[in-house]
Amino acid sequence: MGTNNYLVVFSLFLLLPHLTSSKIELVDKGYRNLVIAIHKAVPENPQLIEKIKEMLKEASNYLYVATKFRVFFKDVKILLPDTWTTKPDLYRKATTETYSRANVIIAGQKNSKGDEPYTLQYEGCGKEGRYIHFTPNFLLNDKFIQAYGPRGKVFVHEWAHLRWGVFDEYNYKQPFYREGEHYRVTKCPKDLLGKVCLGNDCSICNLENANDPPKEGCAFLPEKYQETNASIMYTPLVKSVNYFCDKSNHNQDAPNDQNKFCKLKSTWEVILESGDFRNTNTTTDSGSVEPQFTVMQERKTALCLVLDVSGSMSGSGRLERLQQSSTLFIEKIAKEESFIGIVTFNNAADVKKGLTYVSGDDVRKTLVNALPTTAGGGTNICSGLQEALQVLRNDDASTEGDEIVLLTDGEDSGISNCFEVVRTSGTKVHTIALGPSAAKELEMLSEMTDGKKYYASDNFNSNGLLEAFMELSEEQIQLESIGGTQEPGDSLVGDTYIDSEVGFNTTFLVTWLTDVKPDIFISDPDGKEYLTKDFQLEEKTTAGTLIIPGKAKTGKWSYSVQNTANQAQPMTISITSQPSGAKFESVVVKTHLQQTDEPPYTLVIYAEVFKNFMPVHNAKVIAIVETASTKIITVTLQDNGAGADLVKDDGIYSSFMTDYDGIGRYNFKVQVSRLHTATKEAAGHTSGAMYVQGYLENGTVHLNPPKLAIDDEDFPVEDFVRTKSGGTFMVKVVPPANQDVFPPCQITDLSAELLNNTVTLAWTAPGDDMDKGTVAEYEIRKSKQAVHLRDNFHNATQINTSSIIPLTARSREEFSFDLEEEEKVNNSAIFFAVVSCDESLLASDVSNIARVVIYHPSPKSRDPDTSNQNRKLTVGLAVSLVTIILCSVLGLIVFIINKRNSGMTVLDEEHVR
Repeated sequence: MGTNNYLVVFSLFLLLPHLTSSKIELVDKGYRNLVIAIHKAVPENPQLIEKIKEMLKEASNYLYVATKFRVFFKDVKILLPDTWTTKPDLYRKATTETYSRANVIIAGQKNSKGDEPYTLQYEGCGKEGRYIHFTPNFLLNDKFIQAYGPRGKVFVHEWAHLRWGVFDEYNYKQPFYREGEHYRVTKCPKDLLGKVCLGNDCSICNLENANDPPKEGCAFLPEKYQETNASIMYTPLVKSVNYFCDKSNHNQDAPNDQNKFCKLKSTWEVILESGDFRNTNTTTDSGSVEPQFTVMQERKTALCLVLDVSGSMSGSGRLERLQQSSTLFIEKIAKEESFIGIVTFNNAADVKKGLTYVSGDDVRKTLVNALPTTAGGGTNICSGLQEALQVLRNDDASTEGDEIVLLTDGEDSGISNCFEVVRTSGTKVHTIALGPSAAKELEMLSEMTDGKKYYASDNFNSNGLLEAFMELSEEQIQLESIGGTQEPGDSLVGDTYIDSEVGFNTTFLVTWLTDVKPDIFISDPDGKEYLTKDFQLEEKTTAGTLIIPGKAKTGKWSYSVQNTANQAQPMTISITSQPSGAKFESVVVKTHLQQTDEPPYTLVIYAEVFKNFMPVHNAKVIAIVETASTKIITVTLQDNGAGADLVKDDGIYSSFMTDYDGIGRYNFKVQVSRLHTATKEAAGHTSGAMYVQGYLENGTVHLNPPKLAIDDEDFPVEDFVRTKSGGTFMVKVVPPANQDVFPPCQITDLSAELLNNTVTLAWTAPGDDMDKGTVAEYEIRKSKQAVHLRDNFHNATQINTSSIIPLTARSREEFSFDLEEEEKVNNSAIFFAVVSCDESLLASDVSNIARVVIYHPSPKSRDPDTSNQNRKLTVGLAVSLVTIILCSVLGLIVFIINKRNSGMTVLDEEHVR
């Protein structure tokens, strides 16, 4: 029992609303469709465009050499925001490219004090990152070249993070490590030349005494000009560094992220395992490796709603919900000065409203009145899409950069007939699958056009359809979205919090199912009340909307929605707001989902919680998953550096999902809150090029300005709530209900300490099923070679763990034991690793490897303070002794001289006589 001999295929159709990178293609050694996007808040500056081009030209040449003539950058798109001046003769209209899906973003500082380049990556070794972030200042100010290296080389460093999932080979927190009787620099390779200095003084940072660690502030300063040619992931600053560390020169002893997350593999080994290099030919001449640039710009939105009105839409309240959500989108979400059209379809398509310029409430009302009110007939999705494309041509005779929102509940065997027409149109298609029977190919339309993908079940309380339409706008911030069936007289009650960075156009949307409207009560932080009479009640739908004028007050708001009908009815409330224009950006939540492509096909849910690009700590993050059968599964996400979470306190909250309830479409959302806890945004952990404190050139120390430290106290975070839709994924086959298929997750935070010959290991407990439940036992082994544990764990020496009673998942485990006599060899190292097993004998992967160094100070290696005192005493005694000797010698010389003089006088007198 408990084996993995089952067939499970998870085919994921996933919405990543803000961080799904544009699809980069590798064709004939050249990377195509690399999108670099500038944030709308960046002031217009044409020089920035030229700096981006310079960086990529340099990077392409450097990348070609670094990968030993395998790849380069062929096609680069630079996306400008619509806040910059429109120049049709210079800037092409963007098609499916958006800032939110760019591979590289040019945006404000990660914090108020820094311009460091970095890559957001959190899925583990060999996995692609989310995006690269440069600030405008980094690109425009040449002073950063002295600290980070040439921009093109820095870009390749970040590209290795983003594309190939390798990690940094330095460690800000542990720049030195102990090796035998000495300290060593955390670097790769070991033979990279340089000196350890404190400021300009390279004589006082001693690495030769393991009992006397380097002084605080000591730093390794590399020789800027030398023959060592690696490693890019340590520093691109050194002129001769053109390659990655490989198996021959990789420093496995260095306590850096590359060793920790990639199981001691060199960066080049990991890179070669990428799909980019499995079939590349290094002997073929690529000709020019200079990239081609296309400068594009986002323009005003032209969007067509394509709405299913087939017979199946008349059941399960679907048509009514279509009207509710479409009305919300048109009246509250669609941008002013955008264009909207409406097309319906059943057996054939019908244009309900041609492309209309949105300017004011009257126009919006006209569009709402064009929404369908009846349903009947069959389903012909292609007819609706083709008619929509024709509608979208009416503004500028082109469909490039336009958008379609396709909502359907039916199956259509002919949907693939129009795939090619849609793909080549340059139009983004966002799909909303309503109910369990929507066409299985639906999400392919979104995949091929970089559109968004949603699923809304027939469960009115889940609010899925309204959330889908809300997510179509990146300006709307969803605070709350909840629902529930209330008995007569019962109420849907709760609190929400509006922080100071949001508050404009704050909207309370209440929906219900019957013709009897509820009693609604809203209270602001000062006690001001808003009642049902203050809501705008929609004529065609059972929905009411309240928009708070101006900026909503900061603090706790309370709400109550009471069912006044004589029967139970489902009711929902959604609360959205927009940024207030405050000095700092509001808390932003983004979602991501990862699935492995081999048994046991685990699925990980991620939520990014950032403020000003900096991680928010100590938030409460819950993922709510709705299955195809409308069952609700809740998953608590944590930022604890264990289980699915790669790094503690980096603002990435994550967890494995192991519960399933049948096949079909699933959707999920995350609810994030920080209430009455000491939450801060902080610098956190990122992958990025190292800020080099200085370098040596012809024996002379050249120091860079100190890297400014970040004070967490500068960035407090108020109470806040957020809700973020995560999209949809398809489960085609589920694990057998009576079979244990999920092993414990890998332990990734194992640590080891040695005190008086006693080793203490500590780690976060995994679970019976990944990070849920309790494991049955731990297997701990040790070796004098780290790679032995990695490659041949079960042949390493086993440690008796019979005394360990495993704790529940996410608890902190500790285990202590004494070294064997033969292990107490001075200046030696011992490595440890752990594997956990569940009751079905399913085993986890080997943990990260921890080590201790056995060091017994020799008589020559005393306590530093005592040694200093002894040195002072020795010097004093030596000086005294030398003084005594000198005085004695001088006295003796004087005596001899006097004696000789006396003798000569006698002789002279005798001679006279």
